[in-house]
Amino acid sequence: MLRGEYDQARTFLQKNIEDHEKTGDRMGYFWGRARLGDVALREGKMEEARQILVDVIENFHADQNYNGLAFALDKVANLYIVTDKPKVAAHLIGWSDANRMKLGDPRPRIEQAGLDRGIALIRAKIGANAYEAAYNTGRDLTLDDAVAFASGVK
Repeated sequence: MLRGEYDQARTFLQKNIEDHEKTGDRMGYFWGRARLGDVALREGKMEEARQILVDVIENFHADQNYNGLAFALDKVANLYIVTDKPKVAAHLIGWSDANRMKLGDPRPRIEQAGLDRGIALIRAKIGANAYEAAYNTGRDLTLDDAVAFASGVK
């Protein structure tokens, strides 16, 4: 995926997802789907990415998998950056950062670098002050509100 070989990444992930489904590994299944949503996003398949990621978020939420939620919300934030919803993206990044801090689960460097590029786009679009305000609002969101933002309900 990082080399842009999306067809190969998709094939690998679909096999991985099928294997987890066969063995009844619910979390492995949803982690694979989250990564598949990321591939769809990178391919520019926004509707597919949104459908996959919303489903994953709802299931991670139901299972109280906060690490999975942070990962998936970061991906949805990227989706909202691309689809011109910068304030919603900033809310989600704020929630993810606050949640990651609580969990002691920092974002991997390569993911942080990608998100930093997205943050720069948000700041260029709405300004640094508006970004900071939306980000700080996101840090204070409840889990349910963060999920609602990610799902497009709020």
